[in-house]
Amino acid sequence: MPRPSVQLSTENRADELHAHLERTLPGLKALPGVAGITLNGGLSRGYADHLSEIDVTLYLDNSTFATWEQGHAPIATGIVVLDGQLYDVKYVSLTAEQSRQWKTMELWDLSYAQILHDPSGEIARLVADKLTSPPYPADAGGHLFGAWWNFRLAGDIWLHRGDVLQGHLVLNHAVEALLKALFVANGEYIPHEKWLVHLSRSLAWTPADWNNRLALALCVPNTTIAALRDRQAVIEGLWLEIDRFVVDGCCPDFTLHLMQKYFYDRLARLVDRGTVTVDEWQADSSLALLNTAPFHQVASRDGDTIRLDWDRLLALRPEDMYAWHYAIVDAVRLRGK
Repeated sequence: MPRPSVQLSTENRADELHAHLERTLPGLKALPGVAGITLNGGLSRGYADHLSEIDVTLYLDNSTFATWEQGHAPIATGIVVLDGQLYDVKYVSLTAEQSRQWKTMELWDLSYAQILHDPSGEIARLVADKLTSPPYPADAGGHLFGAWWNFRLAGDIWLHRGDVLQGHLVLNHAVEALLKALFVANGEYIPHEKWLVHLSRSLAWTPADWNNRLALALCVPNTTIAALRDRQAVIEGLWLEIDRFVVDGCCPDFTLHLMQKYFYDRLARLVDRGTVTVDEWQADSSLALLNTAPFHQVASRDGDTIRLDWDRLLALRPEDMYAWHYAIVDAVRLRGK
């Protein structure tokens, strides 16, 4: 399946920058202690213009990295002009990069990276190791919750309080979270914020009329309450469509929103089994989750066992907890009948 790609009509100088890199590369390869080099950034994704730099990462052996960290690098690093062209030269310890946990945005950049120098094959192995588990669409739940919290919870608060500009700010956060959810829904790594909107247009799946609706979600036409409410409604419609796309694809029988599935699955397991061991619980949840609704009301820990109180579960009423949690309780109770 094609990856999200740059779709720009402005002049693309990628060939020119690649040619400059070809002239610069032998000198970088010849530096002592350089175990590998990758091309990153926009050029690795096929686009460059007069505002672009050439992003390269130099993977160093441990002793060389230590020497460079003491201020003894043989070349300038960071943002630097090399032979008239702007570069961003980054250097890292190969050993440290192999062992550490990479952040999502770093994985996105790595997923487009081009290996320029890899005499021992270590860089290819690093890339293969770090990219073994691409995002699973169901993992979009956290971002969908973030979007919902901003457009619904915080959005309603500021609609009621009448501060339109503060309301638009929280809706901005909702749109950003929604865009991140859309990438994960497509099984794609989340790009840097600089590319979120642009690359979203070339995803394999987007909500209907995506570009126009996204424009309305981002637009602040005026500072009236009505405009804030209209924008909130557009964002909610997109949110519902992305949520349904993921639920239909990953768990079509699930009746709630994706953001509630983590809590639902753990409560449903307790309903099905009555008890679980602490080790079983900790395999996918923290014990601190027992302090939160609805678990605090219906479950208790007894030594190495976590027990469900079915009678207390049946007795819960809507006014006993937040509606978000009660919807989970209600769905699990219906499942248990």
